[in-house]
Amino acid sequence: MTLNTDHMEGMDGASAVIDSAEETTVHMVDFISTYLGEEVKNHKWVTEGELSPVE
Repeated sequence: MTLNTDHMEGMDGASAVIDSAEETTVHMVDFISTYLGEEVKNHKWVTEGELSPVE
């Protein structure tokens, strides 16, 4: 497939392969990257299983 999004650099028009799919709730989240220390806004799509409570 061809990605049609620009919320992260280099994604728009990139080729992708769908390995699997599941029916679940997804969220858009804002967070501070622990790698870059920068804020990431509206990161898509985070599943319920990828979330954990704040410690």
